[in-house]
Amino acid sequence: MAKESKGLLSGGLFAKPIMDSRVKTRAVSKKEKLLGHLLGPLGLIFVVNTIAALVEKFFTQQVGAMYGTGNVEMIQKMGGYYEVIMTVTKVLGVGLGLLIGFLLSRTKSKQGRFRPWYLIFGFMSIIVGALIFLFPGTTLGESYWYYFFFMLVCYNTVGCSFFYTFRDNIVSVSTRDPKEKAQLTFIRKMSWTLISGILIGMLVSSVVLPFWLEKDIRGYSILLIVLSVVAIPLFLMEYYYTRERIIEDVAEEVEDENKVPLKAQMKALFTNKYWIILTVLALIQGIVDSFKGGNVQYFYIKFVLGGAENGSMYMLYQIITGVPLGLGAIIAYPLARKFGIKNITFAGYALVLIGSVLGWIMSDNIPVAMVAGFLRQFGMIPNAYIFATLMCYAFDSIEYKSGFRVEGLLATAIVGAIMGLIYAPFAGGYESTILKLGFVDAEGVVASEAVKSFMSLSFYLFDIIMAVAFLALIPFVNVEKKLPEINAELLRRKKEAVIAKGEVWLEPEEQDRVEREQAEREAEENRIADLKDHCARKGLDFETENAKYLAKQEEKRKKWEAKKKTKKKGNDTNKNNSDGDTVE
Repeated sequence: MAKESKGLLSGGLFAKPIMDSRVKTRAVSKKEKLLGHLLGPLGLIFVVNTIAALVEKFFTQQVGAMYGTGNVEMIQKMGGYYEVIMTVTKVLGVGLGLLIGFLLSRTKSKQGRFRPWYLIFGFMSIIVGALIFLFPGTTLGESYWYYFFFMLVCYNTVGCSFFYTFRDNIVSVSTRDPKEKAQLTFIRKMSWTLISGILIGMLVSSVVLPFWLEKDIRGYSILLIVLSVVAIPLFLMEYYYTRERIIEDVAEEVEDENKVPLKAQMKALFTNKYWIILTVLALIQGIVDSFKGGNVQYFYIKFVLGGAENGSMYMLYQIITGVPLGLGAIIAYPLARKFGIKNITFAGYALVLIGSVLGWIMSDNIPVAMVAGFLRQFGMIPNAYIFATLMCYAFDSIEYKSGFRVEGLLATAIVGAIMGLIYAPFAGGYESTILKLGFVDAEGVVASEAVKSFMSLSFYLFDIIMAVAFLALIPFVNVEKKLPEINAELLRRKKEAVIAKGEVWLEPEEQDRVEREQAEREAEENRIADLKDHCARKGLDFETENAKYLAKQEEKRKKWEAKKKTKKKGNDTNKNNSDGDTVE
């Protein structure tokens, strides 16, 4: 029997039934997919990603509001301040990352390893989001910068750190089934890429920013306060409709999974080639993202493609480059199932490389830039929707070899901290460089040729480097071929652990059937109770109303059966016709 040991969050609020996940099935349910992984994540995505998209633009706009466009010396000085603050922020983020790793490694809650802390840190993110853009303009004078830089530090530490930790790990600990892992990754990426991409990428960056925020700096705070309020019910939905099944399983199989020695954790990570390669690629992508920030595309459209003179250019570019996002929602998962995640990722980054080289060569040619943008975004479809599943598989591979899950243990936090230290010198590099070049974003400002050249370089060159790295390394991540063997062994271990505890073992398919039948019984009991209550309040006869409901359900069932039979008959006819064809 597993040894019971107290850990963080093992008692108190998170031990109460009110905090329990509303997900009760072993298999991932439709409601869990919809509420917990598609709609729910939008809450914090709206806050965190909108700040990421706007904070650097707000900073350059605030510098212009404070000092005007002619005070080049002060503009350059603020660029230096911003670079220092962002570097310090990244270092503080490293410290917080280690603290988070320590907290997770000591957490033993019935709610899982990640979900309780996600609830705590998530509300901190929402508070930071509501406050970060307050008091813009010249109201507070020079003292404003103390407030803004403090909130910027809060955003990049408590506001973001656990948000990304949860995002990167929740799918991996939700299910063992490779198909369900791929589905959940795809669904969460749909939320991240398609829905938030349309709302933040197209609506905010192409409409709200150029037509409202650029003209009224006070709009930033109004927008984030509204988004922070909207985030709360969605955030709670995500918490209640996710479940850490694998952490529950490991707690049964391992005597105390939180007491695995650090040396063993490190060995498990650094002897797994899949994890090493994917971590190197994540490091390169993190460096690129840290340097580029959130405004590279906006400034490229505005000053290189003529968006400053033609406001419709933002929308035109977003529509053309946004089409692949919609296509990706349709084709990414089927392509991954047919050809494999590794293979479609390789093909995708080949397109990214071609598009980036083409765009950089003729960066100010609008038709070429549009074609290049389409190729780049089309090539990013696997990365945007399904690539992260490979890391989930890598964690399965680590458990297969080591016998324990590493997500949330101290070793992963230390690796994340080291990566954060590497990111630190690159943080805010784009914004600080254009400020040092004497550029400030204000209405009517024209960028110099040196500034435009740097904008084009930043937009394309770093993606070329990243694409080359993916093309060189991704062919070695062949973990998908190993999954049948890995999952068979992990299932065998779980079976042994259940039997060793004297419990009855059910195969996953049988367990799923039992749980579905139980859920159906409970749903029917709730329906009957609700109908009886309704009839009592309205003075209706329960038997009559229940008979009406059952008749409607039977009618729906017959229509469904007829439709199914017609479809099967059509398929059989097509098969017979196909069998009768001859090739001369």
